[in-house]
Amino acid sequence: MKHSKFIFLLIFFFSEVNAQKIWSLKDCIDYALNNNISVQQSIIASKIAAATYQQSVGSLFPSINASSSLNYNYGRSLDPTSYQYVDQTFQSGGASLNGNLPIFQGLELQHNLRKSSIDFDASKFDVRKVQNDIALSVAAAYLQILYSNEQLKATNDRIEAVTKERNRAKILVDNDLLAEGSLLDADALLATEEFNKASAENLLISSKLTLIQLMQLEGASDIAIETPALEIPSQESLSLSSESVYNEALKNLPEVKATELRLKSAKESLGIARAARYPRLSAFGSLSTNYSNQATSLDGSPVFTGYVPSGAVTSSGEQVLQPVFNYKYRDTPFKDQLNNNFGKAIGFNLSISLFNGWAINSSIKRSKLSFENARLNVLQTKNTVLKNVQQAHADAIAALNKYAAANKSVTAQEKAFLYTEKKYNAGLLNSIDYVNARNNYTKSQSDLIQSKFDLILKIKVLDYYLGKPLSF
Repeated sequence: MKHSKFIFLLIFFFSEVNAQKIWSLKDCIDYALNNNISVQQSIIASKIAAATYQQSVGSLFPSINASSSLNYNYGRSLDPTSYQYVDQTFQSGGASLNGNLPIFQGLELQHNLRKSSIDFDASKFDVRKVQNDIALSVAAAYLQILYSNEQLKATNDRIEAVTKERNRAKILVDNDLLAEGSLLDADALLATEEFNKASAENLLISSKLTLIQLMQLEGASDIAIETPALEIPSQESLSLSSESVYNEALKNLPEVKATELRLKSAKESLGIARAARYPRLSAFGSLSTNYSNQATSLDGSPVFTGYVPSGAVTSSGEQVLQPVFNYKYRDTPFKDQLNNNFGKAIGFNLSISLFNGWAINSSIKRSKLSFENARLNVLQTKNTVLKNVQQAHADAIAALNKYAAANKSVTAQEKAFLYTEKKYNAGLLNSIDYVNARNNYTKSQSDLIQSKFDLILKIKVLDYYLGKPLSF
């Protein structure tokens, strides 16, 4: 029981610590980059490209392979030691070591090496592109939570003010100092603000859910983030022209560099396809040996046993005799067979492609089209970046103007509301005009908050194209 209580307390303590974690923007981005599936997939793709590059480097070196075999032969088979067919069961085996060195392959190996190296570099830029997209999305979601918190706080402040005004109206109505309609208007205004609060709470929940999903934060339904003192960032980027931002973006954006590298890769692919037209020369060498349990060798010297007729006769008609020897054989030892059957070979192999059903021509045509498509991809990527930069620049300028207008609107609406409130408190104004003045002031405050966060985000997007890090 004591151990159980101790474990329960530990679990409760660590769960409370985890629940109380306050996430900074850097924490959120780092966590997302380490856990987001798209980022992990891009990293795996880059590792595959690295493995392909290593393989292309290895293809420049000789290939050496060893092999061995052990055979059980039944029925009529070729004896590898005597090279005669025998009709019996026997065992045989062999071993070989073979090497091959490419000498000239139409520069295919060199083109393939450069292509795999370029593809590997491009894959690293792909990883950066995915990481940048995730970081930008996380920053936008983080900023949305901050905006939702501000909206909720502003709504709570308005509810507090409206509640005080409603209680004041009720006292005046109860003492017959104010018409009952004023109390009804105050109740309606309070209900409206409570509705706005519910909307702000829903927006906050939705914003947190978006951030949690981007971070791949499993098992979490809520998240607490830091609330930095948000100030309007430096507007230096707004002073630049869209063309200047675009030129900087071409230097910084990984997607541009990736497509440019893939154009070079497509050129190397064309070189690989053309290399098939050239002769191919390679050198080879081998070492081999074999054995059989049927192999025999002479045991000692042959023993003379006499003469027998050979079947031939001389010119005088006499039979020709031939000597007869008795041979004694023994099984050849395994070691002796390996030495006796040891063979060596070295040579060159020349291959010339004469006709292969237009496969080479078709491959070259496909490579040319792929190269042209890669060139168009570079243009398309740059055009997309240009459009995005122009839009981001225009959005940032518009956000700046909107923020300035919102500031002026809040100042004007605040003065108008304070003046209206004085007249209302003096009984010189009806409740409808008072409610309208408060609504206008409330809307201007909400517009200011929204325009401020919108401006911050738009400047950050513009800074992203300039290669600046994301931070608040």
